[in-house]
Amino acid sequence: MAVEMIRDFTGRGETRTQAVRGGLGMNTPATEGPGQPSFGELLKDFGGDVNNLQFKASNSIDMLVTGQSTDVHQVMVAVEEAGIALDLMLEIRNRVLEGYQELIRMQV
Repeated sequence: MAVEMIRDFTGRGETRTQAVRGGLGMNTPATEGPGQPSFGELLKDFGGDVNNLQFKASNSIDMLVTGQSTDVHQVMVAVEEAGIALDLMLEIRNRVLEGYQELIRMQV
């Protein structure tokens, strides 16, 4: 999963060197191995994971409101995890756009 490869930012997963060696999609298509996802696939998977976390948080809020769940701590953890994942996705988007704009400004 894409989120598993990025968990080093949240301190709950592999180290940064393992994530880089694991192929965060920085390879060009010509140098990718059979087990390494492309950058586009990684972003697509990460977007799906963020969406699933948002649905999980929404579902846990609904369960708390309807009385099916009484554990407020689990609801808060789900909401915060979804919020952090969304913030990370937005920051990645901003950095990719900054890189693209820098490439556009380059003179040939």
